[in-house]
Amino acid sequence: MNVLPTIAPISDMRVRQAEIVEKAQQGPVVLVERGSKPALVVISPELWNSLAERLEYLEDAAAVYKKKWELATGQDELIDLSPEMVQEWLGDGVPA
Repeated sequence: MNVLPTIAPISDMRVRQAEIVEKAQQGPVVLVERGSKPALVVISPELWNSLAERLEYLEDAAAVYKKKWELATGQDELIDLSPEMVQEWLGDGVPA
């Protein structure tokens, strides 16, 4: 996301709440206190969900590459599991 955020004084939440919410549908709104110190960032639920999904994807990708690195450098090893070993590991709650 390369959208520049809208910046507004935090007091605007009291008097222009609907406008702030509408602007948050287009991109982040940074609400600032006196002295231009950021106090709050307002984003749409869709943007929040998109960011959360992207973060989860990147965390999963990092875990995969970490494991590949560990395997390549001999810090970990692959082992073959038989179907019986997998069933034992999963327990009775999951069908084979």
